[in-house]
Amino acid sequence: MSTDQPYDAVRQRPGGRSARIRAAALHAALEELAEVGYAAFSLDAVARRAGAHKTTLYRRWGTPDDLLLEAMTEAAQESVPIPDSGALRSDLLAYLEAIVENLRSPLVDAVARVYAAEAPRNPRFAETGRRFWAMRFASARPITERAIERGELPESTDPDRIIELLLGPVYLRLLVTNDAFDRPFVENTVDFVVAGATAGGGRRAAGVKPVDQSGGDTSATAP
Repeated sequence: MSTDQPYDAVRQRPGGRSARIRAAALHAALEELAEVGYAAFSLDAVARRAGAHKTTLYRRWGTPDDLLLEAMTEAAQESVPIPDSGALRSDLLAYLEAIVENLRSPLVDAVARVYAAEAPRNPRFAETGRRFWAMRFASARPITERAIERGELPESTDPDRIIELLLGPVYLRLLVTNDAFDRPFVENTVDFVVAGATAGGGRRAAGVKPVDQSGGDTSATAP
């Protein structure tokens, strides 16, 4: 190894081309799905869009569903990190804000709508979605588990149910009512979830604010 080469260049070289091909393929997969839907989705088409050889994609992923799963999971992990602020409410608020911001992306919005429309009639696509959400719920469990350890939530709290209740209103607005993802909506969704989860003595520990049923915030300060 030459000693006059920058350390970063030497360190990045072994995975450089492979990493670029992978990133291009993952992004191309989401673009292809959003544009043509699941029925017409293929590794060949993704390879053309990514500027990669199709055998590379077949060797790495094997099936369109495995490529889609990795593409959706990677995009979610990058755009929606798991917060650790030290308090349940602020963690859920940061998490939901990241999800809402992610769904404002035209590509993510399109992929979500394709999945909602096509998964009910495509069992394989539905299974890919179930695998994706199983991984996302697993990654979000520390939010609730840390809150239980801090005493903000009862030990019997179901971590997955907390995230399920948090996301339900978001996807209702995205796919059904088309209402806005404004700040009052985000805050009130979090507050309702925290209030329900901590009912019976946990409100003070979780830092939940009183919820205005009309859609406003009864506190004078932002979180």
